[in-house]
Amino acid sequence: MITIATAECFTHGILAREIHALAQDYDDIFASSYWGLVNKVQKDCIKDAILEDKCSIFDLRDLSVSCGLFIPTLDAVKSVLKIENPLEPLTLIDGIKVYDDDGDREMAILMAEAAKKVSGSDIGIGTTAGIGYGGIAIVDDDIVISTSSDVYADLVNVDSDDLYMRQRSGIEKTLKILIYYLNDNLDIINQMNNVKIYNKSE
Repeated sequence: MITIATAECFTHGILAREIHALAQDYDDIFASSYWGLVNKVQKDCIKDAILEDKCSIFDLRDLSVSCGLFIPTLDAVKSVLKIENPLEPLTLIDGIKVYDDDGDREMAILMAEAAKKVSGSDIGIGTTAGIGYGGIAIVDDDIVISTSSDVYADLVNVDSDDLYMRQRSGIEKTLKILIYYLNDNLDIINQMNNVKIYNKSE
């Protein structure tokens, strides 16, 4: 069993719910809203594993969500995630942290590492987005996968449609990367738009 914890901002805790639904193999109205997307990615991985021996085949029922945290504010980053010195935001909106793209990517990594640590999970996921494409991170003991959504939005100059589309893009991209990662298919992840994989030992 692989345990996973999320610390989410612009994805509003939806990733934790979706991953949980996939792990529990819920169906019908209680199933993951992104099952079609995940099923397509799983089929890609099965094809690569069987035909080209590129990766393994991971059973999503071997996942367990330890916790899913919605962490929009800087205070919660400090008090809940126990990040003593978080990155200074560009501004705060009612306590909600706002960064640019570089800041979001750095902060997402910190949030993912913290979620993993405070929950004692095998994998941590962090998401945060202010002005730009946002930051998404998936971490384990060995690697950090850092990326962003593929949609620009601005939390300061609010446009609900843009914010929704950025959120949806972020959720879809995170789920894709997570499934490829679980299937050891890092080659495909490396080919995706705006993704970096860091080895912690380097």
